[in-house]
Amino acid sequence: MVKIRLMRTGKKKRASYRVVVANSASPRDGRIIESIGHYQPRSDPSEIVIDNERAVYWLQRGAQPSQPVRKLLDISGAWGEFSGHPGVASVTEEGAPEAEVAPAATRRRATPAASVEDGEDESGS
Repeated sequence: MVKIRLMRTGKKKRASYRVVVANSASPRDGRIIESIGHYQPRSDPSEIVIDNERAVYWLQRGAQPSQPVRKLLDISGAWGEFSGHPGVASVTEEGAPEAEVAPAATRRRATPAASVEDGEDESGS
């Protein structure tokens, strides 16, 4: 299986990452198929550079992004191009970013108390 994931580069305690396409069996910093961008979280603001055209190409061919890369693709707009839904990078006519917030009634936090409450409903004693 092909994955889109982060490859760590940089000095100790000065991490920067490359966004790469690699076989899921290869090590984190091992053999890659293609490098499609980079991410530098230590700069202010964080620098995210992703080749959206190549990212969409690999997503269309079944590459699975890791969770951190999925968020980076959403920010860069590549995930929106792939899925057809506008992401964080979409902008309204006024130039302000659109907010994609679920109503409070539909959001649930995964907490131990919530799972205990769910367990009580299922027992029904």
